[in-house]
Amino acid sequence: MKKYLYTLSISLLFLTFSFATLAQHEKPEDRWEKFRAEKISFLTAKLDLTPEEAQNFWPVYNKMEKERLDAQMARRELEQQVRDAAETLSDKEIIKLTREFAQTMDEEGTLATKYNEQFLKILPPQKVLKLYKTEGEFRMYMFRKYRDQRGGDDKRN
Repeated sequence: MKKYLYTLSISLLFLTFSFATLAQHEKPEDRWEKFRAEKISFLTAKLDLTPEEAQNFWPVYNKMEKERLDAQMARRELEQQVRDAAETLSDKEIIKLTREFAQTMDEEGTLATKYNEQFLKILPPQKVLKLYKTEGEFRMYMFRKYRDQRGGDDKRN
């Protein structure tokens, strides 16, 4: 489960940055809000939440998204440090850097576990599973949309 959620997190981060290139003339905040609005609309249409479920689900989901993004950004900063790290670093410096990097991945997994349990308290298990499937569908939808807007040669669905 952690592996799936970690992969999901990485994919969402990649998708976020890929989507940002679609509208380079827009402010980053505007692009992010557009992306979030489209994601919320997509999830809302697919999850078929009752009004009570929606009222309880969205605040938790939004909080998870913020925490997940913060964790991903921290990991991304460390990824940059790893890429830029010179082999001339001391073993002690390398060990510190690699431990920090591994810790950020662990924190993302912990977030996934934490919020999975919260979702199971709010939604029936079938809808939690549907949430994860729908997030994957949304990623694929956005990849196709990005590819189509770029006018890519690959038009597979």
